[in-house]
Amino acid sequence: MKKILVVLLIVLLAGAGIVAAQGTEPPGSGWESGQQIQNAGAANANVLLTAYAQDGTDYDCDAQTLAPGASFTWLPANCSAPAGFEGSAVASSDQPIVAVVNVNNRTVGAAAGQYEGTDGGDVSTTLNFPLVKHNHAGRTTTFYIQNASGSVNDITATFRRVGDAQAYVATYNDVPANAMVIVSPADTTPVFPTGTGTGVGGLVVTGTEALAGSSLEHEHTATVAANLQASRGFVPGDYDTTVYCPLSRYSFGALDTTTGLQVQNVGGSNVDIDVTYNVVFPAARTVVVPTVTGVAPGASANFLASDHLNDGELAAITVEATGDIAAITNDRADAPTPKRFTTYACLGAGSATDAVSLPLVKEDFFNNTTGVQVQNVGGAPATFTLTYTTNNGDTVVVENAAPVAAGASMTFYRIYGGGTSGINITGDAGDLNGTVNGVVITSDQPIVALANESNYTGVSSQDTKNYVGFNQ
Repeated sequence: MKKILVVLLIVLLAGAGIVAAQGTEPPGSGWESGQQIQNAGAANANVLLTAYAQDGTDYDCDAQTLAPGASFTWLPANCSAPAGFEGSAVASSDQPIVAVVNVNNRTVGAAAGQYEGTDGGDVSTTLNFPLVKHNHAGRTTTFYIQNASGSVNDITATFRRVGDAQAYVATYNDVPANAMVIVSPADTTPVFPTGTGTGVGGLVVTGTEALAGSSLEHEHTATVAANLQASRGFVPGDYDTTVYCPLSRYSFGALDTTTGLQVQNVGGSNVDIDVTYNVVFPAARTVVVPTVTGVAPGASANFLASDHLNDGELAAITVEATGDIAAITNDRADAPTPKRFTTYACLGAGSATDAVSLPLVKEDFFNNTTGVQVQNVGGAPATFTLTYTTNNGDTVVVENAAPVAAGASMTFYRIYGGGTSGINITGDAGDLNGTVNGVVITSDQPIVALANESNYTGVSSQDTKNYVGFNQ
């Protein structure tokens, strides 16, 4: 069976309470996760999910049969793990599958984040995380590293700060098969420095066996967490000299959202980095950023949309370098209180294909809806075809009416609610109202995609969240 590794992070069963230590994990109580798994194959998929405690104890979760393109959400109630469980999972299927994890404290707070599960064929003995914070501007990053093998694993986490030759190291020996460890910058020897401007850097994790991993950036201290940023670790197969980021904004929309871009040199020698913003709203234009030269191995270069875009603009990003890089974006929405934060991992050119799967796309589902940003990374104008398969078994097909230029992107948002113009719809758009969908995107050019979920009424107390699509 094909395996996809899904770090469940914090699974809180009904009626239980878990309070994280301040600064070492997301603060407060009420944390839980849902795992949305989609059949990306051509026939029905029989999907098995098994959860693993940190000591390696395994717990069965409900088995499901999914039609092609369909998806199912495994909630804490679908697993036999005890209350307060915090661990990892492996999903297996007789068809190709993809998965996304949604972590939130919605029963008590407003924080939420999403990240992609790791395919069993993509695991590696090395993971790279371009951004670490330790009480930097009041925010800290916690890492969840899964032993993605059937043997015990010795894991080493090496943190480094920009311009600091000191290695800050934490080791975790004899990690059981499929289990995970929680890695914090507070656990290192010597302790990774804290504070704004000093408590920031990057992380490399190595294992004697294969690894998968994810990160959660959160408030360093809070009685009830208000926001969360989630992303996955980069493996060497993700590195590329060209990467694509489907969504960047400056002072955009009702939430006044602005995007930062962090590009890390993951190679062994200095690199030069070029960034191009392909603006698609309100009017098409191209912004070429002056080259950043001589970025050292392990170091990062930061690019702020506020330095390059006008108020209210939305763009897709192309990053090119003279050596291998990895990149993430960070969104900050300044309008509501509390503020909203999201993160996603940009995609290397080598991962681009003409088909992308999205396991979780909401259409006005409990006031939440998902915008799908599709970026054309080919050399000619592109047509995108999005096939929505609802939780009710209905199918709706959406296409852009006019081709999207090379390097540019298009957002598909509130299809039922009329939020997207310039599209053709096959099927009854009304079937999408109030649904959770698996979406498959195909194109006549290579593409990458992002699913960006928010409250469709505008300003909401619930945090926004996103994940990148799975290229097939």
